[in-house]
Amino acid sequence: MKIFRTINFNIVEELCKDALENSKMVALIGYPGAGKTIALKYFQNNNENVIYSVVRKSMTPKEFYLEILRDVGYEGDVLQSSLFVILNMIIFRIKKLKKKTLLIIDEAGKFKPGQLEYIHEMRDQTIDHLGILLAGPEYFFDNLYNWKERKVIGIPEVFRRLETIEALGPPSFIEIKSFCIAYGITDLKVIRTKFRNCSNFGELYNNILKYLKDLDQEQDDDS
Repeated sequence: MKIFRTINFNIVEELCKDALENSKMVALIGYPGAGKTIALKYFQNNNENVIYSVVRKSMTPKEFYLEILRDVGYEGDVLQSSLFVILNMIIFRIKKLKKKTLLIIDEAGKFKPGQLEYIHEMRDQTIDHLGILLAGPEYFFDNLYNWKERKVIGIPEVFRRLETIEALGPPSFIEIKSFCIAYGITDLKVIRTKFRNCSNFGELYNNILKYLKDLDQEQDDDS
């Protein structure tokens, strides 16, 4: 897949840089198809000391933090250790790096309160060393806000520590046109009628591929 420096891409990149360089805790809100994950992985692949972790719905709090422990380079057997010990091992290894580090946690919309409530503990112990970016869809922020209002254990503390919350927008027509031209679709009438109403970059990309496939099929049929 081609990488496009869309407005959303630049927002993600600047947010990651800020969180990494200034050890901030931030949130990124992006609807499915906004290009959030592509931009986050691109930043990880092109910068040092960036850890990318994904929340899975089936994870328990202990399993989630075990994944982070492995992401920071620990390879020993800690399955019998308590969550307290696992958290302290994560904190120790992050401090031992002695370099600014960014932890990106993607798919944060799948967080249960029990997985999220320990984030502020890790944040407080690594505030000079670690930036944390929580990325998820709109309902992640809605859940977080509702849990805060209901005073769910640990959530008000997490919410209070978020220094920046960035939301991604839909593609502009200029971006849609640039995407189409990059894939060889230059007819403005076609772009306006077939792609202008795409509500997200994922839909735009899939529609472009379908259009090109249908075009190839028509040409094969004619020949």
